[in-house]
Amino acid sequence: MYTKKHTGTSEAVYQKLKQQILHLELPPGSSISEIDTAAKYDISRTPVRDAFKMLESEGLLEIRPHIGTFVSLIDLNTISDILYMREVLEQAVMKDLAVSLDKSQEFRIRLLLQQQRELLDTERSAEELGRAFIISDNDFHYALFELAGKKNVMDFLNTVTSQYERFRTFLNLGGREELMLLYEDHVKIWECISHKDYDKLSDHVSHHLYDGFNRSIDVVYKHPEYFKSFT
Repeated sequence: MYTKKHTGTSEAVYQKLKQQILHLELPPGSSISEIDTAAKYDISRTPVRDAFKMLESEGLLEIRPHIGTFVSLIDLNTISDILYMREVLEQAVMKDLAVSLDKSQEFRIRLLLQQQRELLDTERSAEELGRAFIISDNDFHYALFELAGKKNVMDFLNTVTSQYERFRTFLNLGGREELMLLYEDHVKIWECISHKDYDKLSDHVSHHLYDGFNRSIDVVYKHPEYFKSFT
């Protein structure tokens, strides 16, 4: 793990590059240069090098000495492990929320769901809508954890799920239909929480997390250059 204290400049470059990688603006396998990046942001190579090392520590860049630096391929084995972890944690956290739910919490979640519905009704390109919906999707799940008093758990998850975020972006850039399925899942999950229907809640959480992964097989086969071998 890269632990060197980084400057504000290296942090800014890190954040910009990370968003480009997560949103697939820098696709898996593409090369990236310290020299070109430094020139782009009109800075020295030192903060760029620090930013690259931070991204490498998160598994988003692969630095090959004497060869170059590349955006890492998406690791489906890691995705599978993250899905398992999220399934266990989200089921537990959402059950906790169902026990303690109050009217103010209900209002906040209903507002987020309304915003998602309105977002799906806007006229945007598939890529623009997909990226915007992922942000809204993250806000929904983060709010559930926060309202359940488990904000720190979600903060921890966010430190280890970069590969998962990239994979979700890859799946969700395909069109409005896939995003509508996610929205409908959110509605079902919220209905289970508000009605304290724990059995259906567990089932909906599992389907919400795994259905997209299972539907991804055809997409992965169409873009094998983006992925590491799945074992």
